[in-house]
Amino acid sequence: MLSDFLRLIKGFVLVIGPREAGKTSILRRLVTGKFEEQEPTIGFREEQIKRLRILEIGGHHNFKDYWKVALERDPLHTFYVIDVTHETEFNEYLQFLNENQDSAEKTTLIANKTDLTAEVPLHLHEMKSVIYSSAKNGEGMFDILESIARLQKEK
Repeated sequence: MLSDFLRLIKGFVLVIGPREAGKTSILRRLVTGKFEEQEPTIGFREEQIKRLRILEIGGHHNFKDYWKVALERDPLHTFYVIDVTHETEFNEYLQFLNENQDSAEKTTLIANKTDLTAEVPLHLHEMKSVIYSSAKNGEGMFDILESIARLQKEK
């Protein structure tokens, strides 16, 4: 059970977002340096980057309650990943921020799959903390790693 697992760890980074937004592909790209097609995550997955635990929770609606459980454990930071080709995912992100205002300051939006669109939607440029990425071509991976490195220093 995720809540039992979370009791055992301290100082983790949370990665959440809708199904098939590219959460696992981004993590695998960060860990291996390569893009690999991924199946949607069922449940959760843990990775480690530079001794920092990264916890990804699947985006299926059945797992969104676990997002809340993880947020209650006060992660060091939350990366919320969306697919920029789906407008509704940005709206879900705004709803997430509204419902989790205590976590908003420690949340970064990762606007993924920029390789699939000619132009990133203008409203994303208005966001305070956003990283544009493509797990497929590597765009934004350095920025994500840089954010993780800053968290490691602050830890």
